[in-house]
Amino acid sequence: MILITGAHKAFALYKAIEEGVNHMWTVSAFQQHPSCLFVCDEDATLELRVKTVKYFKALSEVHHRLSLMGVHSKLIEET
Repeated sequence: MILITGAHKAFALYKAIEEGVNHMWTVSAFQQHPSCLFVCDEDATLELRVKTVKYFKALSEVHHRLSLMGVHSKLIEET
């Protein structure tokens, strides 16, 4: 889990998510980790494209709805 908060970290979040893996921004290597989770506040998203923010907010909303319906726990039990 990577926690990024505040507008002063917005550029780092941009480099971590929207650009490719780069040795100058080692946090970008987490793009290739299968279980990495970026957690950020609204201020940290200021450098991200609007499309990127909307995409991840929609994913979060779908995940929340599925967990309310119990779908997530059923899928885990089946695997």
